[in-house]
Amino acid sequence: MPKIAIRIAYEGTNFHGWQRQEPPHTPPYRTIQGELEKALADLFQLRIATSGASRTDSGVHADAQVVAFTVQTKIPLPRIPAALNTRLPADMRVLKAWLPVENFDPVRDALEKSYRYEVSHGHHLRVRPIFDRRTVYFSPHHMDIEPMIIAASKFVGQHDFKAFAHCAHGRESTVRTIFSCEAHALTMDRIVIDISGNGFLYNMVRIIAGTITEIGRGRLALGNIQAALASGDRQLAGPTLPPEGLRLRWIRYAQEKSQEPMECTSL
Repeated sequence: MPKIAIRIAYEGTNFHGWQRQEPPHTPPYRTIQGELEKALADLFQLRIATSGASRTDSGVHADAQVVAFTVQTKIPLPRIPAALNTRLPADMRVLKAWLPVENFDPVRDALEKSYRYEVSHGHHLRVRPIFDRRTVYFSPHHMDIEPMIIAASKFVGQHDFKAFAHCAHGRESTVRTIFSCEAHALTMDRIVIDISGNGFLYNMVRIIAGTITEIGRGRLALGNIQAALASGDRQLAGPTLPPEGLRLRWIRYAQEKSQEPMECTSL
């Protein structure tokens, strides 16, 4: 039975994260995986299990999540995105479908993932952002971009990120490699933190972003980063920022030349 891969985008505000959740004695939670599998079942008239490359948390968004499933179908591959989109809610969209290499696994085969955390900040802001309030974290405190740029660079390389993960991360190893981590000022009141690596722990990006923004506010010293990495002490790192500012930007695979890093501006 052939395997099909799709790239999907979603605005995660009204979802309980990626992973399907069906607690006993209560209706299933609304999740991206759950909604996608309902659409697949309606399209192909059978139950189909999916595997997603990243288990994004509740409220986190994605420009290019990658999902794989197996199905025997006569529907032409280029028509599958449109067929699924007519069955999906408005806060989800399938962007592309392709035939991956044999035995493709979207989790195991991912070489690099990229996330962006976006912050609206400044003393002059009297109200929260209106039009993109669901996809940007609002802070009324001014942040200095220069120490944030330096702080972001401290995360690059292979480190033990125990201090930058939720205690319930559930992984045997907390060692990860960060390929790039940069802070940019888009405007006088808008900052983005872009980070890519070979994998991320539970809440890791949101804690790294919380550490960098606290340094930008002057509430943490740059030395906290190295001390936290060396000791694994969560108390030395910054707070876990809210999910709305975070989005999965792209995932890179060696096997798929079509899977070059790509951003989607449709959200």
